[in-house]
Amino acid sequence: MVNPTDVEQVINELLSTSSAGPDGIEAKFIKLASHVLCFPLAALLNLSFTTAEVPLAWKRAKVIPLHKGGKSNDMSNYRPISIIKSIVKVYEKIIFNQLSEYLTLNNILSPFQSGFRKHFSTTSALLKFTNDIFSGFDNNMLTGALFIDLTKAFDMVDHYLLLDKLHSIGLDRSSLLWFNSYLHHRQQCVLFNGSYSIFLSVDKGIPQGSALGPLLFSIFINDLPTKCIYSNIQLYADDTVIYSSKSNIVDIQHSIQHDFNSVQLWLQSNKLLLNKSKSYFMLFQKRLRPVAASEIHLTYLDMSLISVAEKFKYLGLWLDSSLSFSAHIQSIVHKISYRLKLLYLSINCFSLSVRKKIISQLIIPTLDYGDIIYQNTTLTNLRPLNVIYNSLCRFILRCPFRTHHCLMFQQLSWLPLSSRRQFHWLLFIFKCINLSYPDYLKQYLTPFQSSYNLRHADQIFFAVPRVKKQIGKYSFNYKAPSDWNNLPLSIRSLTSFFAFKNACLVHLQHSCNCF
Repeated sequence: MVNPTDVEQVINELLSTSSAGPDGIEAKFIKLASHVLCFPLAALLNLSFTTAEVPLAWKRAKVIPLHKGGKSNDMSNYRPISIIKSIVKVYEKIIFNQLSEYLTLNNILSPFQSGFRKHFSTTSALLKFTNDIFSGFDNNMLTGALFIDLTKAFDMVDHYLLLDKLHSIGLDRSSLLWFNSYLHHRQQCVLFNGSYSIFLSVDKGIPQGSALGPLLFSIFINDLPTKCIYSNIQLYADDTVIYSSKSNIVDIQHSIQHDFNSVQLWLQSNKLLLNKSKSYFMLFQKRLRPVAASEIHLTYLDMSLISVAEKFKYLGLWLDSSLSFSAHIQSIVHKISYRLKLLYLSINCFSLSVRKKIISQLIIPTLDYGDIIYQNTTLTNLRPLNVIYNSLCRFILRCPFRTHHCLMFQQLSWLPLSSRRQFHWLLFIFKCINLSYPDYLKQYLTPFQSSYNLRHADQIFFAVPRVKKQIGKYSFNYKAPSDWNNLPLSIRSLTSFFAFKNACLVHLQHSCNCF
């Protein structure tokens, strides 16, 4: 019998390997197959590498429709997730690692693509987007943003166009033949309410739920940002926003409309479809005399008008026209309150440790997501979050309503919510400085240089740009270097992530002054 620990060790060794050659990816895979699998399967895997053929059984998947939100009786609100055999996932992961490293070493992926890349995330994409809006506010500018949604983007990918794009980035003939076999003659069935449909052939699209699918889509859509000349663009897989900051709405309309027309033509030539019902325009502004967003008339190629929204959920974060994040905070409070009411119905079934684990793993992540982005909103907007955070503490400890929050934090060894947001913010800045985080954020962390012999010349300081208004201090390009410079030198000089994390926890420890 195979020892599971040995299996895990070999798989971890395999997945950490990205070199090619006799001792590279093929040798490691055969080693895995020889140790933890039967020989016939090991030979079959080796045959797939050498003959550039993927067995038909590996290209069969069952699809589970996952509800994304909206009306449950609308089929467009479901995401088809492919359930693939475990061994095929390991096999795909090997190819993913090899291809991903090739893209990174050759700097092929667009800097505006944040989806499914190491050290890139929805948080980094949102920070870049909100930074540009806050910087526009500081210069008394308006920011128009067009959020584009594609109809079944992954399922509409044309296989031959994808192969052409794989060839254009430099893949050799044997690799292209393997991808040709991987993409073609796929079959899938649908699993719904315990019942299976028959298997049908799939003549286009890439499977969602596979390791390779998202990366292949990123390659397919990689040249889209080149179509935006007069405005900015931000991608997270198929989630696309085109935006422009100008002093007047005429310039915003001209720049976005021009680039959007080019984007639409690109989508047509690449056989992707716009979802007009889920594409919206928003106007962000912070003026005493606000401009109505309806004054901007953006159109599709067929001259139909693009819908205008007062708020929009982008990458899981509700955005409003003034970036107050009040809508997002209300959404968080409503969601957590509903879940907490359900948990109170069964509170007697859980021990203290179980209650803490439930809240920490199922509820707190909702509070944590995007907290470093909406942290700069007003105390009035943030107050409901403090109330719901205290309610979670009371649920865990089962303490009376009058119990002071400082005592609960001390008993749970938790930071206050404001300190928790600051803790996450400092960790993000540290990673941005020391890891290969996106250049669109790292560009704002420029070491301070002076011609004078200053006392802090040998310390880790960053240049802080000048701002005209208070709201300019909410932008990443100001707040990140400023907050880092305000840290004690003993913390800034740390290079180990775990040492920095522990030092920040001690630095942010709450000392109660309420009594």
